[in-house]
Amino acid sequence: MSEISPSYKAYRGLALKTEGAVPTPALKRPDNAIAFDDRKKAECLADSIEHQCSDNPPYASKHIRRVKEEVRHRVSLPPKDDIDPITHDEISKHIKGLKIRKAPGRDTISSKTLK
Repeated sequence: MSEISPSYKAYRGLALKTEGAVPTPALKRPDNAIAFDDRKKAECLADSIEHQCSDNPPYASKHIRRVKEEVRHRVSLPPKDDIDPITHDEISKHIKGLKIRKAPGRDTISSKTLK
């Protein structure tokens, strides 16, 4: 340190260093209270991260319920044509035959995902 002159580029950085940790600024919590101490700040940050990473609740639960009811209703209807229904074995056979190194189709579901 004694060999460093004020013209040295790193001098300013070394001269401005403070002892210990630099305090973080106060944070505003969701209830608009200000978090000043480190424990409250940590809780505030943890709550924020938890909120950002949690699943969003379905906003249109009434719509989702209507769609499910409509699907159940349509599945229960008899087919309108004379084509035989597809069996579970047929679907399994076709899925097993898929090549996993191929690009997904229009539905964006990869063969690997189906397998």
